[in-house]
Amino acid sequence: MQNSTAESALRTLVAEIETYISTLKGPGIASVLEGIGKWARGPIGQIKSRSLPACDHLDPALRAMGKPSLAKAIADARPSLKWITYDGYSREDIGAGFADNHAFASLIGEGCPIEAVDFDLGLFIIAPHIFYRDHHHAAPELYAPLTGPHGWRFKPGDPLVWKEADDPVWNNPWDPHATMTGEAPFLAIFCWTRDASQPAKIIPSPDWPTLENPS
Repeated sequence: MQNSTAESALRTLVAEIETYISTLKGPGIASVLEGIGKWARGPIGQIKSRSLPACDHLDPALRAMGKPSLAKAIADARPSLKWITYDGYSREDIGAGFADNHAFASLIGEGCPIEAVDFDLGLFIIAPHIFYRDHHHAAPELYAPLTGPHGWRFKPGDPLVWKEADDPVWNNPWDPHATMTGEAPFLAIFCWTRDASQPAKIIPSPDWPTLENPS
């Protein structure tokens, strides 16, 4: 993809994300929109594309979405997205299932196509039937799931609560949370509105084996 085409696709995707988030209601939405408004019009830096095995789930996730214009924007920008795995966890702590079956691509943030200070916005994908173990972090965080339903909990050991697509989740600093993906791949917009350089930490829970290996 030529650089001008890539830049146009990335800016269109950020604009579609901004429009989509503006339709949501709940805590944190205003903070996310404020950050996007502050940084989104900045210059596009070097674009370094990269794919990972978890990206094989992107096409079915896009088909499962109910937002055609946003899905098209993601598909058009896909050749320019740099997908990586989160390296703040040890493989032992986070589990092989999640470690091998997730990826995220930041659009606005430090070292991203659109540079930002202490702000991180992008896309997050997880394969179906994967448990993202209980964890927490200093950053306030918005998840805007584009597919669903997926299971959530906000205290280790609690039952999962299943939420449909387009039902945003806001995590205050250091609030515990965990996610179980459903039949469809988990595809979400994520945003850390501050403390983006502070790593996440796992919170052990004795029910992980049951959740990760259901009978």
